[in-house]
Amino acid sequence: MQHVPDPAVPGSRLVSVIVPARNEARTIGDLVRSVRAQATLGVHVEVVVVDDNSTDGTAEAARAAGGRVVPLGATGGGNPAVARNRGARAAMGDPLVFLDADCTPAEGWLGRLLAAHDAGAAVVGGSLDLPPGLSAMARCDYYCGWYHVHSRRPGGEVPNHPPGNLSVRREVFARTRGFTEQQPVAYAHEELAWQAEVRRAGGRIMFDPQAIVFHYNRPGFANLLRRNYRWGFSAIESKAPTGAARQAWIYRYPGLLVAASLPLALASTLYIVGCWLRAGALEPLLMLPAVLAARLAYSAGLASGGLRWIREGENAGAMRPRWE
Repeated sequence: MQHVPDPAVPGSRLVSVIVPARNEARTIGDLVRSVRAQATLGVHVEVVVVDDNSTDGTAEAARAAGGRVVPLGATGGGNPAVARNRGARAAMGDPLVFLDADCTPAEGWLGRLLAAHDAGAAVVGGSLDLPPGLSAMARCDYYCGWYHVHSRRPGGEVPNHPPGNLSVRREVFARTRGFTEQQPVAYAHEELAWQAEVRRAGGRIMFDPQAIVFHYNRPGFANLLRRNYRWGFSAIESKAPTGAARQAWIYRYPGLLVAASLPLALASTLYIVGCWLRAGALEPLLMLPAVLAARLAYSAGLASGGLRWIREGENAGAMRPRWE
């Protein structure tokens, strides 16, 4: 469908914010209202909530808050990449903004994304910042995941950006294959393939640290380990073919990565803690044992998923990581 401006406002634009959701009834209404509040004179916002077979009233809460609900039905099944692609097809605006259901945007968030597009960026990613009130393990999960994409980092061009706070021009996204729906990549790196396509076509992916959303990571030590294992399991499979990664050169040597997975856990622990110390955050240093455990889980996933991909390559079939 085409961009639908408001005829009452000359030069107005419609922006689509796409939110995959599964059993988020408790918070989805507040999220929809906070996104709709980002509208300004001449900028209209539709919130497309893609409901992945929720059983708790997520769809009803989203509609009551002014959201447009797109049910996944039989095509769902806990796969956010499927939900994002379905939402993009249903959306009517430009750009397409992808936002996770466990995020809350800060004031001025949408305006920053639009300004970066107006300056020429094909894709714009914003910050995922730490909200108050999270448990210790939820904070550790946050530190292990978002050390490259928070508001204390410098802005500029990046090789890729996670989909939790991400905007793309409609026509740019339409020229790609969209989010990778095949597991295990769909669990953790579903954005890399299409972002690599954008860059090969000459498009720029920009990071604006002031386009801030607050990310509510899940609590629990077991969740911390599972999440990092999943990220590691599909890291080589998603980054080796696309090159959409920081220090992308190393993914040209997957065997070396697998062989060095244990020392890499130690190195990445120091790197993550160092990133936060440079940003003025001391808490990750106090959480060093938990950060190390998370990175050991990541390395276990890296070795397991990497060996699978080395053996099977592009013929590797869809599967879910054993440790979910």
